[in-house]
Amino acid sequence: MRSNSRASRAPRLAAAWIAAALAAFVAAWARTAPAQAPDDVHIGIKTGRTRQIRLIQQSFAADGDAAARAQGVTADGVLYDDLDHSDVCAVTRSWVKGETPFDVQAVVEPRLSVRGSTLQVSAEIKDFPAKQLIGKSEFKGPLSSARTLVHRLADDIVYQLTGERGIAETRIAFVAGSRDKSLYVVDADGFNPRQLTKGGLALSPSWAPDGRQVAFSWMGTRGWSLYRVPSSGGKAEVLRSGGGLNIAPSFSPDGSQVAFCSSFEGNSEIYLIGSGGGSPRRLTKANAIDNSPTWAPNGQRIAFTSDRGGSPQVYVMDADGGNVRRLVYGLSYTDSPDWSPKGDRIAFVCRSGGGFDIYVVDVNGQDPRQVVTGGSNLSPKWAPDGRHLVFSSDRGGRKSLYVVDADGTRTRPLNVPGPEAKTPAWSPRPTPAATAVGSRVPASADRELLAEGRLQP
Repeated sequence: MRSNSRASRAPRLAAAWIAAALAAFVAAWARTAPAQAPDDVHIGIKTGRTRQIRLIQQSFAADGDAAARAQGVTADGVLYDDLDHSDVCAVTRSWVKGETPFDVQAVVEPRLSVRGSTLQVSAEIKDFPAKQLIGKSEFKGPLSSARTLVHRLADDIVYQLTGERGIAETRIAFVAGSRDKSLYVVDADGFNPRQLTKGGLALSPSWAPDGRQVAFSWMGTRGWSLYRVPSSGGKAEVLRSGGGLNIAPSFSPDGSQVAFCSSFEGNSEIYLIGSGGGSPRRLTKANAIDNSPTWAPNGQRIAFTSDRGGSPQVYVMDADGGNVRRLVYGLSYTDSPDWSPKGDRIAFVCRSGGGFDIYVVDVNGQDPRQVVTGGSNLSPKWAPDGRHLVFSSDRGGRKSLYVVDADGTRTRPLNVPGPEAKTPAWSPRPTPAATAVGSRVPASADRELLAEGRLQP
């Protein structure tokens, strides 16, 4: 896909909105949807440093082929990063001098074996200091998928401790490039990049609920169009093209529809279209720029950005376009909302001086909390555990991606390919893998020994 066309419409208000210059246009797109009804809220694991489970991670005990030890050394680091980044564990590495365990509650004892081209990884999770079994996991697959298998193991360890799987095996879609903007997918830790498009100007990816497709905006010879492409790579298919702007797609939670922004009737409005294409149905009707639609987790509401009040602000409406309300008051310019998959919070950006900060607010619009500041921080998207946000920022001197814990306490760079990485989107969790072997060995009574630090599912 290649094009040297330029956007067909100039911005009406600010560069973070719809812009003729693509670099400015990039900032606006995000997903969200606020909720008020009780069935929009799914209470899950709460964040907070003081409630982390304190673990000792032993190094991988390796056996089998000669490559096993080297694989074990690599796996040590991957597992540690996964558990540490989960935000539910405070991990001490037994093999690192100077790391002193404090008030340890559990120990993780991982193993791996290499037999030809097959890798098997496993772990026992035990309470500490009695070392009674809490749970056991075992996975196997091709040696070439070593990182994926360790990610899967880490996610299952988190499950054993909390009742909810981790997010190490998820992926992040984004666009990158200086002149052209290509669509990429990487693992949640920034490894294993895959380029899904080449040439032209891609923007604002959105994952299908099953993780198999990514919808995105692309500027071609007919202007801005909507496409979808397999997340594993393949041919992109047109969802909507022609008739002005067609941008900012957002899959509905059941995958049957895509909300998007279009100007084909003259004004920038929010529409719905089937996930396979078809005729669009208009939702908003305002003499304003409406953009950045995103869905509530239950599919009953859509949040979006609109300048109908004079400046861009986040609004919420029912999925049929009715009952429109403004989300937050007291902030002069808000944009790019994204609704937590737990249903309890909404992330958005707020203009601050010459840049943008990231806020999180309760679904009723109360208690907005700043979680990222400094520089220009754009396009926040929730991880599927509701405990992290990925966003783009120029804080390191160039536009790149970062991950922040939802309480704002830790921010880390995500090393991804290409210059000018922007508009990220976090995938859903993968479905259970067919390569899993063995079984979990739950010991629910022993879990009570973690009561002080155990996070409630």
